[in-house]
Amino acid sequence: MSMSHASLGDRRSPSAIVFAAFLIKLAKHLALLAGLAVVGQATSGAAVPQPAVLGLVVCAALVHTLGQILERRWRNRQPTLRDSP
Repeated sequence: MSMSHASLGDRRSPSAIVFAAFLIKLAKHLALLAGLAVVGQATSGAAVPQPAVLGLVVCAALVHTLGQILERRWRNRQPTLRDSP
């Protein structure tokens, strides 16, 4: 039997929540990198341009938001009749 595309989309795959967790973790690392760049500028240890720091912060915010959206969609999804035993 072949499954339709609609029935494949109804399943809650764990890969979505794993990907969301990965995105959130990546965003935290980008924010940490931006913080280290600011500290490096303050101590005159590293010459990191300010637009690069701003880009890291914006990137971290966007990636974190995307991860939260995916996580929220995965957790708040109501089970359908097909999902019940």
